[in-house]
Amino acid sequence: MNTLSNVAMLKQTRARDNVILLEELEFVMPTEQLQTITDLHNDGMELEDIAKEVKRNQYEVLIALIHQNKRNVKLRPFAYRDRG
Repeated sequence: MNTLSNVAMLKQTRARDNVILLEELEFVMPTEQLQTITDLHNDGMELEDIAKEVKRNQYEVLIALIHQNKRNVKLRPFAYRDRG
């Protein structure tokens, strides 16, 4: 979903009423590092251990895995949700 299409639906607010989400994280990474994160995850390594291995914040690693999942890259499950 393009977030720009939702702008018209948002109530006008003052800038101080908004929060920049995850502003301390780096959302750009080399393709090779993204592949390394994917491979380590698929090999069974835990999120925190992958973060140490690639020297990235664990949330950046999680976002990288979400990115790969969204692009239909084959991943072992990294989250479980009970639909019952």
